[in-house]
Amino acid sequence: MKKAIISMAMASILLWPACSNYRYYSIGGKNANLSKYHFFAWLPPIDTTTNAGYNDLADQSIRDEATAQLEKRGLVLNARRPDLLVRYAIMFKDRVRYYDEPQYTYIGGGFYPRISRFGNIYYHYSQPFPVYVGSEIERVPYKQGTVIIDLIDRNTRHVVWRGYAVGEMDSQKQSLKDMPEVVDGIINKLPLNATQ
Repeated sequence: MKKAIISMAMASILLWPACSNYRYYSIGGKNANLSKYHFFAWLPPIDTTTNAGYNDLADQSIRDEATAQLEKRGLVLNARRPDLLVRYAIMFKDRVRYYDEPQYTYIGGGFYPRISRFGNIYYHYSQPFPVYVGSEIERVPYKQGTVIIDLIDRNTRHVVWRGYAVGEMDSQKQSLKDMPEVVDGIINKLPLNATQ
């Protein structure tokens, strides 16, 4: 039993850094027949990055990782005759997280009511006794980022698949470092299997 608990603890410690603080979603992939598409090209991104200080590094990181992932799934980058047009957007929103911390005071001595089966009985307690006096609510602001990747049918100009990731942005440097992982997580939601 001890060995099982120790091995479970070790496994959770080893897997803990692999957990991502992003959540991944996709829309429209189940009904769309994405296997009929063979070529793709990039559209210019929706210009939401200039306000937050993101630059060409983020653009290149997103394009490189998405191109590599789409090519693994059998699509070929071809700007002359694309079936699909690929576009991305990055959006930011200021959010606030609230933490509710109970506050206690320790009062020594006194009579505290206690109900027993014989009725209301009072007893004396002489040691410090924690008494709940309220809550302290702490506001912690943070920045939430969303990366959206759209696959658009070139002929109909309709979005045939949209994948996106939502997560907390620690810093611009860390966000740029996490960008390939985020794009990989989004493309993994694409209902096309990777080719060998």
